[in-house]
Amino acid sequence: MAEFYRTGAFLLLVAAGRGAKDEGMTDTRPYRITVLLFDGVEELDFTGPWETLRIWQTVATRPVSVRTASLDGAPVRCALGLTVTPDGGIDDEPRPDLVVHPGGAGIDTLHTDQAHLARMRALAEHGTVMTSVCNGAMVYAAAGLLDGRAATSHWLVLDELAGQHPKVEVVRDRRWVDAGPVVTSAGITAGIDMALHLIDRLENTDTARAVAGMLEHPWDPRVDLVAATSPENRQHTLTSIVPLMQAARGTA
Repeated sequence: MAEFYRTGAFLLLVAAGRGAKDEGMTDTRPYRITVLLFDGVEELDFTGPWETLRIWQTVATRPVSVRTASLDGAPVRCALGLTVTPDGGIDDEPRPDLVVHPGGAGIDTLHTDQAHLARMRALAEHGTVMTSVCNGAMVYAAAGLLDGRAATSHWLVLDELAGQHPKVEVVRDRRWVDAGPVVTSAGITAGIDMALHLIDRLENTDTARAVAGMLEHPWDPRVDLVAATSPENRQHTLTSIVPLMQAARGTA
């Protein structure tokens, strides 16, 4: 598939829109992106943004490096049972320019892990763009990175986010929220939309649309509403699906 992404047709598709737009994309140093992994990470929370950004890596106007990293470099067991071996540990390489913090069941532990919160604060303080998917936003909120900023998360945890962190401007019914140094997305598949937005922000809209086309994923930079989660769908999820998931995970 990597060679497929480099075919002439795809390169022609992105060529018209070449030209960097935002931070760190105008020199020849690789733009370093780290997708964080941890025990209990939701599979699609990280694989969606990872694949989106990796496709971009093959056609970006400058070197881009997308890697996965666990807290200690060891393999992780994901929320639904998949075991993944990361590229390394989060501290194995120089500070990343951008971090993707997925969500998942493991957030219940991480959002009270003071060492982890301190690491996230240190990255932000040194200029790393902090992005999150789903309830990964709970970690950023606990670290104080969302104080005074607009943010979103999976609709199931928005009330919890607002209740536990009143300094956060919780935004509902949006696929992603760009607050500058911190970008948050809604649940699970919304991480793909956020990653496409990041490509738009870091390079240009044409390239983001081209990557969306390769993914066969509908994406419009002007539309970020959460159209799939109507009140009826949400109620069905709450009454029918969540109890089954809790029982399967032994948390009922």
